[in-house]
Amino acid sequence: MGAEANGVVNYCRRPPHRPFLQRIKYAIWNPEENKFLGRTPKRWGVIGLIYLVMYICIIIFFSLCMCGLLATIDEKIPYYTLADSIIGDNPGMGHRPIVYEEGALIWFKRDNTTTYKKYIDSINEFLEPYKNKSLLVNKGENQLDCGDKKPPGGQVCAFHTSLLGDCNSENNFGYSEGKPCVIIKLNKIYDWYPQFYDDPGNLPPDMPPDILDYINKTKTPQERRKVWLSCKGERPADTEALGPLKYWPYPGVPEIYFPYNNTAGYLSPLVAVQLLNPTYSQIINIRCRAWAPNIKYTESLKERLGSTHFEIMLD
Repeated sequence: MGAEANGVVNYCRRPPHRPFLQRIKYAIWNPEENKFLGRTPKRWGVIGLIYLVMYICIIIFFSLCMCGLLATIDEKIPYYTLADSIIGDNPGMGHRPIVYEEGALIWFKRDNTTTYKKYIDSINEFLEPYKNKSLLVNKGENQLDCGDKKPPGGQVCAFHTSLLGDCNSENNFGYSEGKPCVIIKLNKIYDWYPQFYDDPGNLPPDMPPDILDYINKTKTPQERRKVWLSCKGERPADTEALGPLKYWPYPGVPEIYFPYNNTAGYLSPLVAVQLLNPTYSQIINIRCRAWAPNIKYTESLKERLGSTHFEIMLD
């Protein structure tokens, strides 16, 4: 800007030539024109006021948008459910133990506690909320022993780890005996309700014989209203090496635990699968799947629907 004469700025006049360091000094503070960083205090005040008003308006507008958005969201009920949601209406499955550094492989030596302690710790950590209700949001105050009856609204059915039989921490979940247990669960999907294979005369032809035998031995219709679970070797060699299996408490998840509706204190029901006589020194690929008319299942290794995969090797 040119020099100022009698209060009028002369824009056509070249500013005075100053040394380099002085130009830097004047760029920060110009004592002749009382300017800081090229602007007078008054100009800085006007700019500051403009930005202050602008940001206040932005904050008010953002707050109104957030209030409107939160007013349409329920803390317990997802906006999109089942087929409309990202996860869909086909529940997946999970298992424990999982040591994430090792992937799906469970590899241990029966006579070496160090090799299987990590798997025992993984299962114990997973089961801790089942054993210690104080870890739950509401301390498990609304959990009921349901039996065969569904709980009333606001209540949930408790699942006791004592139902897992020999698959317990006192027994090292069978790892010290060479009869390892794997805990299987069905993933939770809000408001999903299963259909059931509850007619002994109308069961899938590819259902494993041990599951068919269990269903045929049930005495009441309610006992058959379960999402059935089964495990098998993925290949013929795996099937031969797998040996007999034992399911605790039974090979299925009862109807009383469905649907999941985000009620506080809810814990997923579990099934423990115990390998009674697996072949040693061989990796056994195992797949566990859920059986229900409205659960899709695929054999694909890339996209496992309605199943979970793990590998076991005993040395």
